[in-house]
Amino acid sequence: MGRTGGLEAGSFRTEAVNVGGVDMAKLPSGLRTFEPSDTVRRIAQNENIEATDALFHGTGGHRHTGKAGDAPRIGSEGIADGAVTGDKIASTAVTGDKVARYTLCRRHLKSGRISGNAAKYKPVTVTAGQLSGLPTVPYFQSGEHFWALYSAYNKFPQSMTVMLGDEYSDIEGVSFEKGWNADPVSFYIETSSDNTNWRKVYTYSRSVTDEFPRYHPFDQAAAGSYVRLTVTAPDSSGNTIIAGFGVLSRACPESSPDFKVENGILKFHDGSGWKGVGIKSVQRGTTNISFFYPNGNGSLVKEVTITAVNPQKSFVNITTSGLSHWFQTSPMMDGSVCATLVGNNKVKFNFMDGFYEAYAEISWEVIEFA
Repeated sequence: MGRTGGLEAGSFRTEAVNVGGVDMAKLPSGLRTFEPSDTVRRIAQNENIEATDALFHGTGGHRHTGKAGDAPRIGSEGIADGAVTGDKIASTAVTGDKVARYTLCRRHLKSGRISGNAAKYKPVTVTAGQLSGLPTVPYFQSGEHFWALYSAYNKFPQSMTVMLGDEYSDIEGVSFEKGWNADPVSFYIETSSDNTNWRKVYTYSRSVTDEFPRYHPFDQAAAGSYVRLTVTAPDSSGNTIIAGFGVLSRACPESSPDFKVENGILKFHDGSGWKGVGIKSVQRGTTNISFFYPNGNGSLVKEVTITAVNPQKSFVNITTSGLSHWFQTSPMMDGSVCATLVGNNKVKFNFMDGFYEAYAEISWEVIEFA
């Protein structure tokens, strides 16, 4: 005899099972149903207990698959606010695009090619705000190189134009250095070849709570010798500070971010100009000084002409061997010679005034730094 045990028709498919001489309906979960008139033996109760335990025991128990014998699938309304969901995983997953966007890109790879920063150390003009140093210096220097806009003094939008100097093709994006936590909420980028006719190539907007990407790739590569950044909305503080602004072009080869070799001399750029590194030149020579008071022969001073140097970056080394004495009857002593750089192309050697007789052999060198 099959029975539904009071269940609505169609809710579960039941199976008639005889337990202790009594037909009982077995549900897909393994539980059995009883009628009020049934005599239920201990064995039937134990089977229901075991079936219930199996639903919550181990790893193969209670599941929400929606299949027969399992619970219904859990909907979004049944997930706690802090629970990990597919949407949340997708929003926080590390992807190639996010790595590129949130990494400072002085150099980066795209489509298997290397791009360089065409805006590095290039001059800029601004429509308003505080301009300090060069906002195109490709690294963060607090308080030295930035463009600042303050809503208390500046209305938005405001623009900064970068003069690249040459026409660049394959401009594929812009990048920003992070330092002041005052990034724009929205801006757009334009390019031009003549600083008159402009073409908008990129537009960006975000929520004030969203993190600001370091790198902003264009959908299509652009070209131009001028790039204009227009800030249309500041951050939540009402301010925006732009630093380390870069224009990335695959037509801009780059061997090193801040160094170059010019006429065989290594130089670095500190934001104000190119500065030499190391020794620029070394000049060496020998000379002598002799003086004898009784007949007035010789001199206590001698000058040597050298190739012109920068006195602020040069110094003189000397080694001497000689004798001198104050009076004809005084004992002889080591000759003491001084050396001085005179102007930019002479070295003066001299004994102390008052010697009766003096003689010295001198080896000298002038070292100039780059």
